[in-house]
Amino acid sequence: MQVRVNRGKHSARAPSPRGGEEARRVLKLLVRFSGGRRLYVLALVMLVFEAVTAVAQVWPLAYLIDFLNGQRPPLGIDLPLFSTPRSETVAILTGGLILLTMVNSLGDSLAEIFLARGGRVLGYNVRSELHAHLQRLSLAFHDQRRTGDMLTRVTSDVTALEDFVVKSVSDLAGSVLVLVGTLGFLLYQSWMVAVIALLIVPPLATVSNHYSQRIKSASKRQRAREGDFADAAQEMLTSIRVIQTYGRADYETERFGVQSRQAMEAALDTANLSARFSWVVALLEALSITAVVWTGLWLIDRKTITVGLLVMFTVLIQNMFKPTRKIIREWSTIGKIFASVERIGEVLDRQPAVVDAPNAAPAPEFTGHISFHDVNFAYQVEADDAGKAGGSSLRVALRAVDLDIRPGQVFALVGPSGAGKSTIAQLIPRLYDPDAGTVCIDGLDVRGLTLESLRSQISVVLQDTVLFRSTVADNIAYGRALATRDEIVEAAARANADGFIRELPHGYDTMLGERAANLSGGQRQRLAIARAFIRNTPILILDEPTTGLDADASEQVLLGLSSLMQGKTTVIITHHLNLIRSADCILVVDQGRIVEKGTHDELLAMRGIYAEYYAKQAAPVGEGSEPSPSVVTGNGGGRPELVDGRWSLSVKPEHLIHPARQ
Repeated sequence: MQVRVNRGKHSARAPSPRGGEEARRVLKLLVRFSGGRRLYVLALVMLVFEAVTAVAQVWPLAYLIDFLNGQRPPLGIDLPLFSTPRSETVAILTGGLILLTMVNSLGDSLAEIFLARGGRVLGYNVRSELHAHLQRLSLAFHDQRRTGDMLTRVTSDVTALEDFVVKSVSDLAGSVLVLVGTLGFLLYQSWMVAVIALLIVPPLATVSNHYSQRIKSASKRQRAREGDFADAAQEMLTSIRVIQTYGRADYETERFGVQSRQAMEAALDTANLSARFSWVVALLEALSITAVVWTGLWLIDRKTITVGLLVMFTVLIQNMFKPTRKIIREWSTIGKIFASVERIGEVLDRQPAVVDAPNAAPAPEFTGHISFHDVNFAYQVEADDAGKAGGSSLRVALRAVDLDIRPGQVFALVGPSGAGKSTIAQLIPRLYDPDAGTVCIDGLDVRGLTLESLRSQISVVLQDTVLFRSTVADNIAYGRALATRDEIVEAAARANADGFIRELPHGYDTMLGERAANLSGGQRQRLAIARAFIRNTPILILDEPTTGLDADASEQVLLGLSSLMQGKTTVIITHHLNLIRSADCILVVDQGRIVEKGTHDELLAMRGIYAEYYAKQAAPVGEGSEPSPSVVTGNGGGRPELVDGRWSLSVKPEHLIHPARQ
């Protein structure tokens, strides 16, 4: 059978931008998230003002030198404060110099204020959009991404962009304007000196292009390495119990040290390249000033310019290279910005694989009839963004799956790990879309329904309960944000959780720590059941709800589940035999196919895969030993027996959790 695979837009990997495309990408991002152009226009006006006054500051000094040499007339306006034209001229020129300096500083300060506001707004907008977009992207995207790397993009990369606007744009834009103004003034005063000054541009452009490419590549490597060690740090913090239990702290420290050292070396490479770039530009600056001085002396001998003008030209050339040095100092920042914007763009440019269809309709109130028709699905496994080689590959998860679950029925999915059980469950709320075939609820293709209306009628209880750093009440109400306190307490009571909650220091207002580490596994699972209770949806998905719990905790969870499942269409993925036995129908999944289907007794009579699986689970470990912990639980109480050549488990009917049989 040929399985058609829809790779989706999320799998497309755009080529890395080059040259001017990177600058365009930065500008596009700035325009998209700037929140308006007013602040940037005001900043630009102030920067132009600053550049004009920076160039004009040199003129009073040049005039003063020529005046003292007798080459310029006095600027006397007969002020009574001064006794001679000489003192009056000096006062006017020095006063003008002070005034120009103050105006120049004012323009610079106002530009920084406007850009600071614009940069913070930009950072807020980009960070908010990234956060929202990551939630819209399907699981197919998140399955192939490292959490630490995504965290670095939302935090460090956005902060780098924000700081660039706040701290660097003023220097860069102001430097460019000063360069243009200086060259224009030189051309106006002496085209020959301007040409001499411009002779340095070709070698400067060549050197800049050489180093900019290398700095940009080094900056991109640096950002990737920073993502690597952020991922390593995040993994260590989330796995601290395993690390300490296995005594692997030294190994993890060494591993993190390797990642951190690689990031440090990448940062040093960038710094070394910037330092070499700066040294070469300083040499070119000295050569340019020397050429201008010799040219100026030659022009002075021919009475073409004055000494004051030569001093002014020299100062202007120095001032022209000051912004150039600023640009060089910021070049590594520019390289990082290009890398950060590319990494941000890679996320924002991804289109969610699962979205509302153009003609999607709100879902009606479901009765809970679920059906699969010839469903095929394959996961796409692609290389991560850390620069690892390799394209993508496919892992087929489901092949020609057909099933029909009537309203209120309990279906159990059984099979080895990786058989496709969780994939079946994840297709129901459209966490993924099938590559072929249809998934229907009440006869409606789920792809024709809006995601919000579809998922609002489905509750999920997972093996790894996710609880947030908030109060117990808030975590229960996460299933329905507008729930009242009475509804929260009622849901907890029905989930068999009210008792332990009231014993907490502040009851329902107790703050849970990160990952709810201050609760036991059974307590966390009962809060998840309470969260499902408060949603009160017609469809319920249970994915290994009792795995990893001891007998007492399992019993408490099963009591909550037995109440939760009443009247709901329930899909259970479990290895718990009591849960399996109590299902209306059991589906045995193997290598993406449903290979057996029936009730517990029917499947045992087939003596196929399920019977073999059941025998292994129910068999005693050894002579005189207790049966498997997965068999004997707090609500089970049975012992395996060998009947007619196969193992059977004696369980009292009142211990089975199916609502109809309680």
